[in-house]
Amino acid sequence: MIRSLLVAMAAAALGVAPLALAQSPMASPAPLVHPAPPVSLASNVIFAKDVPRVPMAEWKVEQKGQGEQTGSRVLIAAGEKEIGRAPPEAARYDSRSFHFPSGQVRVLEFRKASGGVLHQVTSETQLYVVEGSAIVGVGGVPTEIFAGDVVNLPSGVLQSRPGKAEDTTILLYTVRGTQPAARAALVRGKDVKAVPVTGDKGGLDGTRVSVKRHAFDGNSIRVARLTGKGRTAPVTPDVDVLVYMLSGRMQITVGDEVKVVAAGDALREEAGKATHWVVLEDASFVATNAPFANRVPPFVPPPAAASRETPR
Repeated sequence: MIRSLLVAMAAAALGVAPLALAQSPMASPAPLVHPAPPVSLASNVIFAKDVPRVPMAEWKVEQKGQGEQTGSRVLIAAGEKEIGRAPPEAARYDSRSFHFPSGQVRVLEFRKASGGVLHQVTSETQLYVVEGSAIVGVGGVPTEIFAGDVVNLPSGVLQSRPGKAEDTTILLYTVRGTQPAARAALVRGKDVKAVPVTGDKGGLDGTRVSVKRHAFDGNSIRVARLTGKGRTAPVTPDVDVLVYMLSGRMQITVGDEVKVVAAGDALREEAGKATHWVVLEDASFVATNAPFANRVPPFVPPPAAASRETPR
């Protein structure tokens, strides 16, 4: 009973189906659920100050008996009141979610002193390690990942390396509409070189741009660095691009909208709208394509009477 309540509560908080929160830890890649329903934004920028940090707790249990999947499972609780019910051994962390019409960006901040890394992968389609390290399934195989690494279609349970827990920050994307039947993949940050950007996408008036492109089936995660006060030339993307600011401060123009963004903010470069940056101080960001609205049907909630199972 407690398990059902906690899982249902966490599902509502995260916008996923309850059963998606109880996959076998290192099984083959878990079925992906739909992201939260598309939202309408008055702005393409979501400031960190406007997005609450949600305290989370996750812990493993061994389940036996009829009517339940046997073996190791992960339970989850969200919010100050609910995590108070979590056992002492639970990993406690902060989650911040940025919802856009074409996808979601989540930032999970784990601390060694609070139990290290533990997170059941559900709807996430891409993962970038901002700092620290962990283990996650890549094609169902438990794999160590480190700062700068990218995983496409992570699976199973994201968790600390045995005996090597450390403070870790993970950036998670949920996007749709990329290559059908894409394969799970790991792209090591140490194997990707920063490439200076020139031409239409390069810097102007003293700004220099370099990009590390972690490419995989149908998409990529780009880590861009902009140095020197100046600007970039306007570029009109064909699909939405979801951006999370890692450091620095810049002014972003998307169509007629102009905003100043800084580390911790997230934004959308909207498809069909000219976009450019003005560098106010050296900055960096992570970006990926989010062609949800362009290539797949819109999210349709299941009928009220339907069972809330993971979509197949």
